[in-house]
Amino acid sequence: MLYKKNLFFAVFATLFFSSCDLDFNLTTETTPSTTPSTVSWDASQSDIFELSADVTTVNISNATSGKTLYFVRRNTGSQTISSTNTRTLTAASQRQSSSSTSRDFLELDEELPNLQKGFAGCFIPEQIDLKNYASSARLASVSSEPAISAKVGETKNIYVDNNTDISNFVQKSATLRAVGTYCYVWVVDDFYSSTAAENKVDSAIAQEYADAFDKMYPMITNVFGKESDKIYYKYKWRNMENYSSTGAKINIVVYDIGNDYSLSENQQCGIVGYFYAKDYFFNYSKDGVTSNNGKYFYIDSGYANSNFDTTISTLAHEFQHMVNYNQKTVLKDLDSGKWYNEMLSMLCEDMMQEYLEIKDEDSPKARTKVFNEYYYYSGISEYNSKKQICSYATAFSFGSFIARNFGGAELVQKISQNSYVDNDSITNAVNSLNGTKYTYDDLFEKYLLALLGNSTYTHNKDARCTLKYNFGDNNSNPYEYPMTAYNIFEYSFPVNEEEYYGPAIFKCDAKSVELRAENGILIHRIGTISSSSLSVSFSSGTDSEKIYLIIR
Repeated sequence: MLYKKNLFFAVFATLFFSSCDLDFNLTTETTPSTTPSTVSWDASQSDIFELSADVTTVNISNATSGKTLYFVRRNTGSQTISSTNTRTLTAASQRQSSSSTSRDFLELDEELPNLQKGFAGCFIPEQIDLKNYASSARLASVSSEPAISAKVGETKNIYVDNNTDISNFVQKSATLRAVGTYCYVWVVDDFYSSTAAENKVDSAIAQEYADAFDKMYPMITNVFGKESDKIYYKYKWRNMENYSSTGAKINIVVYDIGNDYSLSENQQCGIVGYFYAKDYFFNYSKDGVTSNNGKYFYIDSGYANSNFDTTISTLAHEFQHMVNYNQKTVLKDLDSGKWYNEMLSMLCEDMMQEYLEIKDEDSPKARTKVFNEYYYYSGISEYNSKKQICSYATAFSFGSFIARNFGGAELVQKISQNSYVDNDSITNAVNSLNGTKYTYDDLFEKYLLALLGNSTYTHNKDARCTLKYNFGDNNSNPYEYPMTAYNIFEYSFPVNEEEYYGPAIFKCDAKSVELRAENGILIHRIGTISSSSLSVSFSSGTDSEKIYLIIR
């Protein structure tokens, strides 16, 4: 199992606070971008306060003694801010430092944990540019393959990847091993056996996946919408039935993804499945990547054989990618961020978890351990190609928070099908469903409160279940797409041979970690409040760096 929870943590989970001693005469050489100013914050009115770039000092009134004061750095820009250029806390009055030795998270080994197969995936295909497609496609009229008979046992040549970079595709013979209402399941002949073992599957396994996909297909499309029935050829989208040998049916191709099964574990690419939009482009062939002309996604035979739970959850995840390609690209000509697309796919797994009977440790919730330890390696709205596992974790953390606090599956439905992408899509969906006028910054502030244990805005609540799927019989209750509560402070990671719970909190004078672009954050603890009135001062910085003071 992946990142198993220890239920003992549920009772004893606490935040560990690291504080620091400040030199109250400390000054910086940073040149302010605007004239420094002092502002006031009445802490009885809110638990969070945003400092604009020109504010250097905040006078706080009506604070509660004994509570803890934090500050969070946030980078709203598109460029990472180096550790030497982030704003610095220069003074803080009326606060107590911890008498114990603080853990310095900057001493953590920055080597990421090994990528768990089936847990993060290391291949996100690039979008194919419609404007440049013509140069790589065959423009002459070309007839497609004859339509298949759709009978089990039929064979077909299918292009599959042949290396761990998923950059080279070769044609392999595959046999149709199962036929579902919505799908065909093909097994590449090299990875079929009458007795399933290791990275070879049998017909019974193929049928299991056909049945599982048939059950989830109408439930997922009820939320996210349908996949496209069109294929792109000669500057326009055309009816796929006329250009694909498999018509409008979805093809699930099972084989050893990355051709890596015989390699040692640390060389394996770690992909359970993927969707690649290349197959929606008729006769596309460029740089070793070739289209199969139809609706395709790909499943690793080793996982299909050994881990049914992970694989069917991956089917749901990859199907959302296929649907998203239609909803945002084909229908609306929008280009969404990778983090946004991955967020939606993980939310698809999240809402299908109960129906698919997936345990928490095999669900996206298990990414919370990576988030808590390494959130600062990826902005919330960033896809860090060098540390994808962190980008998955930050995207799910934010998306699952939004879903649990602002509308559950019905909210996700609006995000998926509205005419926006990325942050605008999320904000528009929240406001249209809830009758609110939140900005993205408003939502982000509430998310920061959740990361410090706020009980109103939290991951630890069940999402509203207002969207239902009716099975169409009198014996089954509607499925309500539950997105259940989970406590981020139950997920721990080791620090100096001890367990730490919740998101990592840095010393207030920590200056050794860069601030990632696209809503990257760093959480810092200033200290315990000892008086109702206090003040804090910061150096000046760039307009893209926001500072939030939070009292807990």
